[in-house]
Amino acid sequence: MSSLSMRIPGLAEASLDEKLELIDELWESVRRSGVIEIRRDHLAELEVRVAAVNADPSIALSPAQARALLKQ
Repeated sequence: MSSLSMRIPGLAEASLDEKLELIDELWESVRRSGVIEIRRDHLAELEVRVAAVNADPSIALSPAQARALLKQ
């Protein structure tokens, strides 16, 4: 058990769905904080990927598809 699991009661026993929900909540909390700094090379890669999806939307997964893959 990691130190984070020991500091968050119930985390080790949480279901996969509960852990994914927690990830979503944590990410939203971080996003709203406005403290995220994005490296230029990461932003450039994101722009490449967004352009690829805009050119061919069929290459992207929906959120539901991505979750299903994570559960496998």
